[in-house]
Amino acid sequence: MSGGGASAEFLLLAACCRWPTDAPAIREAGQAAIDWHRFVKLARRHRVQGFARIGLEAAAIAVPPELVTAHRRQTARNLLLLDEAARIAGMLADADIPAAFLKGATLAELAYGDQAVKRTLDNDLLVRPEQVAATIELLAGTGYRLTDPAVRLDGKRLSVLIDMVKECTLVRPDNKAMLDLHWRMTSVEGLLAEPDLTSDLRTVTIGNHRLRTLGDEALMVYLAVHGARHGWSRLKWLADFNALLVAMDAMALASLRARAKRDGVARAMDLALLQANRLFGTPVPDDVGRSRRVRWLATLSDALMRGGDELAEQHTVPRRYMAVGHVSAVLLKSSPIYLANAAWSSWVSTGDALALPLPRAARPLYLLTSPAARIARAARRIVNRGFSRSARSPMRARQEN
Repeated sequence: MSGGGASAEFLLLAACCRWPTDAPAIREAGQAAIDWHRFVKLARRHRVQGFARIGLEAAAIAVPPELVTAHRRQTARNLLLLDEAARIAGMLADADIPAAFLKGATLAELAYGDQAVKRTLDNDLLVRPEQVAATIELLAGTGYRLTDPAVRLDGKRLSVLIDMVKECTLVRPDNKAMLDLHWRMTSVEGLLAEPDLTSDLRTVTIGNHRLRTLGDEALMVYLAVHGARHGWSRLKWLADFNALLVAMDAMALASLRARAKRDGVARAMDLALLQANRLFGTPVPDDVGRSRRVRWLATLSDALMRGGDELAEQHTVPRRYMAVGHVSAVLLKSSPIYLANAAWSSWVSTGDALALPLPRAARPLYLLTSPAARIARAARRIVNRGFSRSARSPMRARQEN
């Protein structure tokens, strides 16, 4: 496994995230001097407390009590979200709304066969754009409330939201269950083709529950694109991808890469394979790191995942994450339409657009009104707080699951 300036604590944590659990590799990594307080913080930052506990126990290394407590809470939360997903799936089926769950409980079952390994922060549900309003209404009837965006979604605002972003967030206040409702799989339109929710799915059985999710290759492609768009900044995402990857033979891997190439996301796939090889030692084809752009993307990923700032969360360094996101978007795909959509996404603020919902024909005006609104906010911050605090970002950073 490549260290790349990573701390001893990060290298031990990465060894714990290999699947199946590799006890000898964990014991070897654990021979270094480990700051266990830092290790626990890293496990929390990368949302891999379950991997850390399971790995340390397999290697007969004493587990910090904080990890044991966090893992118990994680497992209880995972089971709650599984029950919520099953209940929602039943309601959607009764309402004849085709849907698929992304990541979460279905991915845990496919990758690990166990709901206690990976952490599920929320349920990610994909529906068709034209059925978003009906789905929100259905969820509201069971107690879910829209929390992001924090505005009333009338018809005009909902139309703007669907055109500009991929999801909204709802929370059920009584048990704090959170759901990200998707109508696109990626934030930038044109990066990845959307699945047919009536034919491109499969059913995953988890105990007594049956949930619909993406097919094998479609899921791997989605995980690769999702990770690339977020700089692979969490070990959690790479661990999930790698757990599915290690079960593939050479023929299946060649087919997967061909699928990614047809979908126009070959760089995202090769980046995922390259990072799985560098961090977990998973064998991959020799040409995976041949592309200069893929190597650049890996360097950006390293800057967010490990090294001197490996404890930095997105909300503490939002500008760094934003910069990596913008650069990664440009490196991932060269299609002119996609690049135009990426430029629009980075230039126009969704919050500003929702504050001034325009009909679709008039939305090019957002190219002027959104920067004007940003300038006005910056001016108010300078007046109200002074120059010393004016660099603080007013943007709310979405924490990805």
